[in-house]
Amino acid sequence: MSINNIGRDIKALRTKRGIGSRELSRLIGKAETYISQLERGLIKKLDYNTAYDIMKHLGFTESGIDEFLDSFYQIKSPERIESESEEVANWDEKRAAEIEEMLIQGHEEMDTDQEYPNAKSKNGKINLESQWMMDLYEKMEEKNEEIKKELSFNINKNMQIFEPVIDNLYSFLTSMREDRGNFEFFVGLFENDLSVLKDESKGEILRAVKEEMDKMHSK
Repeated sequence: MSINNIGRDIKALRTKRGIGSRELSRLIGKAETYISQLERGLIKKLDYNTAYDIMKHLGFTESGIDEFLDSFYQIKSPERIESESEEVANWDEKRAAEIEEMLIQGHEEMDTDQEYPNAKSKNGKINLESQWMMDLYEKMEEKNEEIKKELSFNINKNMQIFEPVIDNLYSFLTSMREDRGNFEFFVGLFENDLSVLKDESKGEILRAVKEEMDKMHSK
């Protein structure tokens, strides 16, 4: 939004309608010099309610003011801001669900179709979306095998210590099928490389988790 632009426009509309700057200032409940300062660009921020009142007293139809302020000056009402925020949040959630479903579906198709890596479209061209998905799947499978090896190594070397670790890991992973909150928590946690944390930071995280578990068990 440009305050200078809206200030010039207000002055032009006010002059055309024969309304003095002091009169308009009084009509919107401001100091007599407010409109004059706004028109000269001395006021750097114009809130929605004030802008709405100005346009109303300049003769705009009230039902069209909200759209006009947004379209021309990007001045948004609290309701419009909330609505747009909800639309963005819903879009992000929908997109995440679509990606998750696409990966699950790709996994299922690869389990039932041994010719999947060579899948082609009707015109004989390689399905690029399937190809990159296959490459991603193979890369993740390789890492999955490495994870299994590392877990097996630690289980063999530290069986008693690792028994509750494996039990809790199994419980959490299987819960993600039904609990999206656990899924998002797991992804949010491990989308970061926790191995680079300093010992002090690791200790703080463990203490925070222990405190939360203690609170839950004390209820």
